[in-house]
Amino acid sequence: MKKGMCMMLTLLMAGSLAACGNSQADAGKDEAKKDNSSEKTKISFALWDEVQKPVFDEIVEKFETENPDIDVELQLTPWSQYWTKLDAAMGSDSAADVFWMNTYLPKYAEAGVLEPLDEYIEKDKVNMDDYVSVVKDAYNYNDVQYCMPKGMDTVQVFYNKGIFEKYGVEEPQAGWTWEDMKNLAGQLKAKIEEAGSDEYPILMELDPQPSFFNFINQSGGYVLSDDMKKAGFDQEGTVKAYIDMVSLMDEGLMPGSEVLSDTKGTDLFLSQKGAILFMGSWKTAVIDEASFAEQVGTIAMPAKESGNQSVIGGLGYAVNSSSKDKDAAWKLVKYLAGEESNKMQAEAKIDVPALISAQQYYKAEHVDVNVIFDVAETGFPFPTSSSVAEWLPTVNEISAKIFAKELTPEEGCKQMQEATQSALDSES
Repeated sequence: MKKGMCMMLTLLMAGSLAACGNSQADAGKDEAKKDNSSEKTKISFALWDEVQKPVFDEIVEKFETENPDIDVELQLTPWSQYWTKLDAAMGSDSAADVFWMNTYLPKYAEAGVLEPLDEYIEKDKVNMDDYVSVVKDAYNYNDVQYCMPKGMDTVQVFYNKGIFEKYGVEEPQAGWTWEDMKNLAGQLKAKIEEAGSDEYPILMELDPQPSFFNFINQSGGYVLSDDMKKAGFDQEGTVKAYIDMVSLMDEGLMPGSEVLSDTKGTDLFLSQKGAILFMGSWKTAVIDEASFAEQVGTIAMPAKESGNQSVIGGLGYAVNSSSKDKDAAWKLVKYLAGEESNKMQAEAKIDVPALISAQQYYKAEHVDVNVIFDVAETGFPFPTSSSVAEWLPTVNEISAKIFAKELTPEEGCKQMQEATQSALDSES
């Protein structure tokens, strides 16, 4: 009996020791996990588009899988707060390690808050010729590459084949001119009025990129000189661009600003209230999903006196010069600008890749995306300078007054020249 009791005690003690041993082992594993977690490099990535965020959640997850030693925090800040937050954070060295950048690049480059990427690019043998040149060059400031390209925006014409067919008017043809467009629009206007209908021959949005910045360049003018030292609103071609837009309104070929300031041109087009729409590639997915999408044609803009070149915009990925983990930040930027990330963005149709090899993944069922890629070959970058945040809102405000007939094109251009040149002069 004593022997049996001793055996039971021995078994109990062994079990207790085993349990204790297991607990210690588990605790050791948990501690190891904590150590591994604490050993990870933590970086942050800021963006402003809530529509694109779900795709970037997936992209970041893939990056972390391939780079288990890096933990990325995605920070979404609405556009209306993005730049204010970035400025405040930069001042306190608390900005994200990686963040989206746009035409405001010169301001931040001159402030020294962007990390030059040339050494990283050279070290990892990244071929910058793999990207659309206009977008790549837009993020090269004073011969320094400050961003890796993300995507690109071009401007072209979408048109409703059904409206042209309805009124028996010939569709736009490749190589058409501004006068060809006015002729087709005039025919449409006459037949629409005869039918007592209410479609508009031409639609556009009265913003710089989808409309007047293109026409300024196409008319032989310019917004800024190549060295960004001189404003070009006093140029004959610049004034003519505004005159030509106002003429479209006066001749009833396009609705006036009282209509276009109330309802976007794209929305009118999607409601089948317009035959011709000047619009950026960023609206491709929306147009491709329209109820009449199979009736949508895509064509380059009509040529004016100096061509039909498009303003090209697009975002870039920047590294914070104050980042404590620049190597990890660069690794993320290189991945974001790489094939896999661009493929995911293209397939989700949230952006047209600036990476040429990834453009094959950007597809639409009805819209001819090849027009977008063709237009990019002859485009020019969105005009910018370090004071763009000062002069661009003024240009927008005065342009709106021209379209509302509160100022003549000549009066408005004179005011824009003075305001923009003053801002440029203050940069030096």
